[in-house]
Amino acid sequence: MTATTQMVVFDLYGTLVRFGVPLHPYRAILSWARETGRQPRLDDARRLLTTDGTPEQVFAALDIEPPRELIRQFHIDIAKELASLSLFDDVLPTLERLNQAGIRLAVCSNLAKPYGEVVDRLLPQFELLRCFSYEVGAIKPEPKIYEWLVGYSGVAKESITFVGDNKVADYQGPSDFGFKAFHLVRGVKAGSQRIGSLADVSEFIG
Repeated sequence: MTATTQMVVFDLYGTLVRFGVPLHPYRAILSWARETGRQPRLDDARRLLTTDGTPEQVFAALDIEPPRELIRQFHIDIAKELASLSLFDDVLPTLERLNQAGIRLAVCSNLAKPYGEVVDRLLPQFELLRCFSYEVGAIKPEPKIYEWLVGYSGVAKESITFVGDNKVADYQGPSDFGFKAFHLVRGVKAGSQRIGSLADVSEFIG
């Protein structure tokens, strides 16, 4: 990262937020649909992540009609997952340091709508530009989602740095688009393209 960085964009899950109890409720519904005869479609995952609606509306858009008991269990599992979410230890010190340095902050994530609420609950003290796939209608590493960040923030792509734990979505995609990017692999030694802690982000901007 260079001194020209004006905004740092973080992936959300796996980068800022971790699951205490990963139950994969959407996967369970898709598995049920397959077991009852619905053939998986190539765009199932993308449509799930880019549909801005209730879970029931999302399933209807996918031509899936789970029984009432399965939907009930789905909502129970979602609630358990959301209650188990927490921040990684390096998150707050890093965001506070960047905030004090006058660097704008953003989050960009591929996620289904129920998981978006974590930002308000765990990071209410920060002014974060939010770029969620279900709101934007695109997923990482599609250029459209990175274009949204540039257009909505008004920050030139050369002045945006992207950080996340997925090498394709959070490093290769942003790099190809023109962002500076770092692949987060916690515990490794920091290098020119890879960091081992979010604390390393601050080191690159001095």
